[in-house]
Amino acid sequence: MKNSLLFAVLFSLLAFSSSTYAQFGEPAVQKKDNPRSLFNEGYTTGFGISLNLSDFGFGAGAQFRKGIRPYNEALITFKIASLKDPSEQTFVNYSFGFRTIPNKYQRAISFPLYFGLKKRFFAKDIADNFRVFSTLSAGPVFTISYPYFSDVNNNGFRENDRFVYGFEERVNDIFSGFNESETHWGIGGETAIGIDFGENFSNLSTIQFGFTMNYYNNGIQILEPQKPVFDNGVPQYNDLGELIMEEANAPRKYFGSAQITFVFGWMW
Repeated sequence: MKNSLLFAVLFSLLAFSSSTYAQFGEPAVQKKDNPRSLFNEGYTTGFGISLNLSDFGFGAGAQFRKGIRPYNEALITFKIASLKDPSEQTFVNYSFGFRTIPNKYQRAISFPLYFGLKKRFFAKDIADNFRVFSTLSAGPVFTISYPYFSDVNNNGFRENDRFVYGFEERVNDIFSGFNESETHWGIGGETAIGIDFGENFSNLSTIQFGFTMNYYNNGIQILEPQKPVFDNGVPQYNDLGELIMEEANAPRKYFGSAQITFVFGWMW
């Protein structure tokens, strides 16, 4: 009887030990799921509205996408954005509510048309609803510049104090001066790193961070080309009663800025 009882206890311990070992053994290796791609699921064409924020201010545009491989797309981007000189500073007159930018000569609005490529990275390592990519684009830029103020004496400088110059030239509003506008052609481009969000590939929701740049061979005169010659704080005049001027700012050829872009649209 004792032998039978001892045998039963030993058998139970061995069975329990074997079960415990099986529970704490190494789990089976699981294979990673193949990442989804818009191209393989038939979403090869896309269109979106873009909103841009840079050192030059706000901009807007549109973007067309075309899938060419599972993780590669061709891009066509059109934008409307202002251009500014990096040294510009805006001052607000809180008594009368108007703004002025010292030394500004012209406003400029650019219309870039960029052609580029987009590539997705880390497709097997990051979930499909968080698709990391980079882009590189370049193309022509059409730009319009027009006077910031009414230069009545055409001397390339704004007389901005009636107590110093005897009169004051007014600043144009944003819609005035187009009858004196100039056109410019340049080249531009942008590079960015971004994220496409969402499990539903038919919806397009994108945020990207990058750098945009424009170059104009002949430059654009954003700041005043001339300034008065002063002697002991007094502006100097010639025999004809005209201000004696000297060179101040050269036309700017290169414009560059960091940029944040949001794109909202759809794929089909």
